[in-house]
Amino acid sequence: MKEYTAWFIRQLHVIRVNVAVRIVAGIVQVALGLLLVWLCRRFIDYAVWQDNVVEEVSLLVGALLASVGIRQAVFYLQSSAEIVQQNAIRQRLFDHLLSRRLYATTERLHSGDISQRLERDISTVSAITTDVLPRMVVTGVQLLGAFMLMLSMDAWLAWSLLLLTPFVALSAKYLAHRLRHMTLAIRKEESSIQMLIQESMENETAIKSVQGEGVVSRRIHDLHIELHHLVMRRTRFTVITRFLLASTFGLGYLGAFVYGGLQLKDGLITFGVMTAFLQLVSQIQSPVVSLLNMIPQIIHATASIDRIKEIENMEVEEAGMKAYGQKPQSAKAEAASQQASKAEAASEQSAKAEAASEQSTKAEAASEQASSIGIRLDHVSYHYPDYPKIILQDFSHDFRPGTSTAIVGETGRGKTTLLRLLSGMAMPTSGSVSMYDTSNHIIPHADMRSHMTYIPQGNTMLSGTIRSNMLLARPSADEADIKRALHIAAADFVLDLPNGIDTEIGEHAVKLSEGQAQRLAIARGVLHGGSILLLDEISSSLDPATEKTLLTRLFEASPDKTIILVTHRMEAADQCDERLDMG
Repeated sequence: MKEYTAWFIRQLHVIRVNVAVRIVAGIVQVALGLLLVWLCRRFIDYAVWQDNVVEEVSLLVGALLASVGIRQAVFYLQSSAEIVQQNAIRQRLFDHLLSRRLYATTERLHSGDISQRLERDISTVSAITTDVLPRMVVTGVQLLGAFMLMLSMDAWLAWSLLLLTPFVALSAKYLAHRLRHMTLAIRKEESSIQMLIQESMENETAIKSVQGEGVVSRRIHDLHIELHHLVMRRTRFTVITRFLLASTFGLGYLGAFVYGGLQLKDGLITFGVMTAFLQLVSQIQSPVVSLLNMIPQIIHATASIDRIKEIENMEVEEAGMKAYGQKPQSAKAEAASQQASKAEAASEQSAKAEAASEQSTKAEAASEQASSIGIRLDHVSYHYPDYPKIILQDFSHDFRPGTSTAIVGETGRGKTTLLRLLSGMAMPTSGSVSMYDTSNHIIPHADMRSHMTYIPQGNTMLSGTIRSNMLLARPSADEADIKRALHIAAADFVLDLPNGIDTEIGEHAVKLSEGQAQRLAIARGVLHGGSILLLDEISSSLDPATEKTLLTRLFEASPDKTIILVTHRMEAADQCDERLDMG
């Protein structure tokens, strides 16, 4: 449990002032509640028999209104803290996902599962840091204050109410163990549903083409049934435990009521003290019940923390480690070093933001360099972590500066894998990849990717406008830059659209044909610049005439660039200086 506590404490950094103010406000609210108990007792025992009723009522109303006002202020601060906390955690995890090393683990999380973690799990843990933890502090103060006031009135009754504490502690321990496992199972099932829905919507055309709507519908129906079963199992368990605990406290309240009634009958206490008894018993038992209700929330959150930490522990790409022959530090080792130095952790977070802002500047600077750049593989071997077959074995090749090379070969021979290695998306199992200029000077590892553009095969457009997709590659590009890139990519059709480059293209460019979406992806790559172009089947969805136009314009616009083209079309290969046959 210590690691979860430490994790929660780290998240409080961005909202620490807000939380501190709410804790103070909550303690003031508790003090006002206890003041109301004391004022009620005094009003019943003294004020109604004297002439200062109006004064006493005014005090009661003032304390009540102050308590209500503070409650609303706490609610406002809590809402503010919750959105700040969720955004901070989501931003940090999203940045981490963008910096993770692809193809580095045996199991990659499904995008639908990641979405579930960035929404549901973040919401769950944020509720703990922004609401539950501050309330626990305030509730503890309320419990202590009510107990001390009760102790001053009747020590026997005060201590007897605390006899329930051992029972509560044992119940909490048992509850925590069972609920955590139940919640993990529910989260996994929710992720399965999210994954199926997302994949079904992305592949709706394929599903309809084989009349598979019924099959997909039955699958998600079965998942819903299983989710219902898991949720109801947890709910039944929670209801039973809450019933037992609430019954116990209810009997305690009844005992206090009977005890007070007997004391009142014997003339040992006044009506005011009796009223205070009942109010204080409620103020002692209510915090305990509240703490019991918080326990399931905290247990649910520990399951969410486990799922979030899977993202935090993903291996990341690090500045200065992009020679791809060097192993980056694992995220677990990185986390250990962060715990050793909070200053380093803060520095790393700011460095991520700086690196993100500098990335486009590096790309633009690289695109403006006149000298050609080559890239060399030395004795590279590679296999995917979850696939034992060797894709490349002791492979060496030098893509010389300013040359164009067509990579050809049968499907499954490692052509796309080779581009992933060249671009740094994948890292060699052994051997190295290095980049050099015409003077044979090695390019610094941290700058390698800024000197290249990698255009993978298929439709890689994001939802939004054509302009927003283009600016992803170079945020400072003006309209003339975009139009030039579109022309080189044979995507002049954009200028004939009603809204031109401001046309909304929808998710996965659904409003365009595959060929049009592919050419926009190429234009985006051209706009990014760089001295090396890595092109993976960029004309697979184009007709021969458009392909010829595209390649002609691309080669003419890139006389000094190193072009590496994966293709199955011999017409495209013939336009290159060299041909690399992968067999």
